[in-house]
Amino acid sequence: MFVPEVLQSVSDRFADHHRIRCTDSWSSDSEGRWSLPFVARLSTAPTEFVFAETAWYVVFVVRTKSVTVYPAMIGGISATFQHQSFNREGSGSLSWRLGNPCLDRPAATFGRAAWNGQPDAIDEKIAWHLERLLMWIDAAAKGELAIEGEPLELPSGPGQTNFPLVGFTGAQDDLAFWQSRTNEWGWVDLAKLPAAKASYAMTTFRDPKSAPIRESGWGRAIAEAAPVKTGLWIALDSLPVLAPWELPRTWADLSARLGTQGVQLADVLEIAGADRRRRKDDRGTVTLFLGFPIAELIGGTASRYHWIAVGSVELSDRKTKKNGFRANEETRRFIDRTRATGNSSLTWLRTVNWESDQIRTRSGFGTGTISERVLIIGAGSLGGAVSENLVRMGVTRMSILDPDTLDVGNLTRHVLGMDAVGHDKAAALAHALSLIMPDANVRGIVASFAPGSGELADELRSYDVVIDCTGSDAVLDAMADFDWGGEKTFISLAMTWRAEGLLVFTASEATFPAIDAKESFHEMDVPPTDFHDARMEGIGCWHPVFPATAADVRMWSAVATTTILDAIRLPKRRCHYFRQRFDGTVEKLNG
Repeated sequence: MFVPEVLQSVSDRFADHHRIRCTDSWSSDSEGRWSLPFVARLSTAPTEFVFAETAWYVVFVVRTKSVTVYPAMIGGISATFQHQSFNREGSGSLSWRLGNPCLDRPAATFGRAAWNGQPDAIDEKIAWHLERLLMWIDAAAKGELAIEGEPLELPSGPGQTNFPLVGFTGAQDDLAFWQSRTNEWGWVDLAKLPAAKASYAMTTFRDPKSAPIRESGWGRAIAEAAPVKTGLWIALDSLPVLAPWELPRTWADLSARLGTQGVQLADVLEIAGADRRRRKDDRGTVTLFLGFPIAELIGGTASRYHWIAVGSVELSDRKTKKNGFRANEETRRFIDRTRATGNSSLTWLRTVNWESDQIRTRSGFGTGTISERVLIIGAGSLGGAVSENLVRMGVTRMSILDPDTLDVGNLTRHVLGMDAVGHDKAAALAHALSLIMPDANVRGIVASFAPGSGELADELRSYDVVIDCTGSDAVLDAMADFDWGGEKTFISLAMTWRAEGLLVFTASEATFPAIDAKESFHEMDVPPTDFHDARMEGIGCWHPVFPATAADVRMWSAVATTTILDAIRLPKRRCHYFRQRFDGTVEKLNG
């Protein structure tokens, strides 16, 4: 077989290496993978899990130019360590296991060579990975893969895929609750995320008799969803991990591990099965959840409560039979007990902490849930885009006030789509926003400002932050006349003609200073309105519409969102005029 020169140069490079010995030449397969078998030698004392010499394969994929190192099926390590994929056997005639060590630097995730410092040339990249493997096996043998102070990485388990997926909340108050628990096990309801692929949320926790003991704090979409599945929870004092660092592979392994914490899994399954058979619906599998305290950093103090899950757990129903046994309750209890000590494989599911600060880590530093209740007046294009940004960035308690319905013409720049046409903007936007994040709780109020009813007026006084997105002086005057019942953070947003700029006024007072806001806007050097430039929507309809593109609205909504969050964190009276220059850059002028 012809071996590409660049790959052969790697073999030649390691021909006399004191710790790496190639055991054969490069070979390729039908999937475009080139593989090279080699043996790596420890530079430290061998252990039960890492021998003095271990067999490996380095695999290069031509299409993606990716390099991965796998343990060999024969002579390779079979255990799973920290910073390693679950080390299971591959399918078919694959010569290597699938437990590839994580050798890349963390920044390599982002795909930018300049960020991660790894070589880009193929031969250098392969050599770099082999040298990193030598560091990895030495650290694995010495038990130094997990370094105190680094982020904790949970162990891998057999059967885990991206979906099904189960989310849970796990903040400080959850930790306190579960550490002071009175029950060892119980039931939990699972709600499906609307229209999502095999994604569920743990909602109501129940005791062994199905009485509710704890509600998870979800947003509107999940809180209103009916349970579709049942789970069985067991509370533990620590993570049930097997050495070096993997989740149990079989029921027997899991039972033995739980037994070290005083939990008899056979007893739990027997009693749980009997309890379910007393209910109206006793069919179908359940998901087993194991909960435990966890620290975010290795060696740190536990700060959250985490759940892991085993899927498709069978419990005997009222029709379950076993050959050679009577079809009665005693037999069904026996079947459930023996399941816990069997050697059948476990299928672990992917579980994720959907606590507000956890699901917003991609937003960068300084994000998380914002406790203030926010009222947005105006569900137009700017109000819709701003409200979406705020929900994604941590504002979870929000109401949208607007009396209008959505028209097809609005779709050119609104965040809503055709399914909302003809519906009230406020209600449709609130529904869409509540579907964005698991903790979003957004309400639509179909009304004009100022409110006419005393009940609605009382509700509006309960908000901490009031954001005007109407661009209307009449609304500013109504905000000034309204009795807010105490100090509020006010923000008024208005795009200038043709969306050339954005005016922002903020204040933190008991009464909205409309006169100051309008005067501040007037003093800004804003281009004049040219109604000759206005577009008419529809032949024979002489109603001018505001000229702006979706790109304009998205740009100013981003600027507005940043200003809003600044005003919430540091409230004071100020006025800004953000203006787009001819070259596309944005400048800020202070009033």
